[in-house]
Amino acid sequence: MKVNRDVVIRAGLIGAAAAFVLALLMRIPFLNCLVCWIGPVLSLAIGALYVHLASQEGAVVEIGEGAVGGALTGAIASGVNALIAGIMNLIFGTVGAATEFLGEGEALPALTTAGATIGGVLIGIITSVIAGAILGALGGVIYAAIKKQ
Repeated sequence: MKVNRDVVIRAGLIGAAAAFVLALLMRIPFLNCLVCWIGPVLSLAIGALYVHLASQEGAVVEIGEGAVGGALTGAIASGVNALIAGIMNLIFGTVGAATEFLGEGEALPALTTAGATIGGVLIGIITSVIAGAILGALGGVIYAAIKKQ
């Protein structure tokens, strides 16, 4: 089992671009309700995309390779999505709240709000990468199994 790094990077970048667009759409309040389910489906699709791109290059993708390649690409796409969403959360949420607290002369709540948000964003990024890797591996395994038949 040999994972094609070039395909992982290509599929990961495609997934990262889609995740970037999804993170931007999630900032629009009404659209957030409509597109919130796309993140997990995106990880599944990116895992399958790895298998598709690798098989286009003439390689026979085994199920194990599909799992590893899908996990890597799913982790890349989910990590980018969580990173962009976290940065936007820090910019739009924390900066506004901290500014309001500082305007009222309350430094400790401003510091607590900023620290809690940064911690939450870091935990969210780690959790998203792990979940993206799992779903990407699942997508890669499913698509590799279908492709073999």
